[in-house]
Amino acid sequence: MSFMPSCDHREDAIRCLAEIYAVSTEKIDRVLRTPEVLKIAEVYSQIDSPWFHFVVCHLLKASPRADVTHACYYHSTSYGGCPSWFDEGLLGSSQGVERFLDKITEWLPPEKQLVAKQTAKGIVKLRSEYEGSTAEVCGPYAWNTFTAASSSPSGVGYRVPEAIQDLWSSSFCGSGGLVDLRGIIEERLKPVVVKFKGKISNIDDYCATLWAYLLSDDGECHLAHTFTGNGLAIPKEDIVALMDVP
Repeated sequence: MSFMPSCDHREDAIRCLAEIYAVSTEKIDRVLRTPEVLKIAEVYSQIDSPWFHFVVCHLLKASPRADVTHACYYHSTSYGGCPSWFDEGLLGSSQGVERFLDKITEWLPPEKQLVAKQTAKGIVKLRSEYEGSTAEVCGPYAWNTFTAASSSPSGVGYRVPEAIQDLWSSSFCGSGGLVDLRGIIEERLKPVVVKFKGKISNIDDYCATLWAYLLSDDGECHLAHTFTGNGLAIPKEDIVALMDVP
């Protein structure tokens, strides 16, 4: 298998940046401590600027390899604790919400089962339209770092699909109050991060997220994600690991 970068933890990010730029891990570590890089990193948005990439490439005397086309991405969700939950792969937003509800339908009151599914599907459609898209080409979404998916407030917030949360909690897409599934989900499902193989859309943007992760004291400056699935399912064989989280 060809090299595929990932970001399970700090050492992993350093190792992968070293592979991407074809330099030693010691060189990556030195660049992380240079005054020029630390100065730019004071403003997070500047890490994804052309100037930051120029400075890093100048210091390393190297550019990202053109042959690095795929990476490991991290999707936050919940599951029943068995790998067979993902036998169909990791689905896009519309299909994913529908299948999520299918798997927990037996625990819903009978009179709420059909209406919950229809309402959730409508919410996915409305959310995607607000984002200037359609339900059929949305998701799955994923972060570049395990930390973002597993422990950041944003990652924890996506452990249950937004359209399903909207069934009980009001938002700009739903009034809530239909059926509260929180107790069922907390009692019967486990939070998990799905680590999978995905195509890198822009290697500079991908590298910027890893640099930002390494340059942030609290580990939070890497919440932008560069993977969107365009509604296409991630095949089961592209799922690298199911990483249970507390």
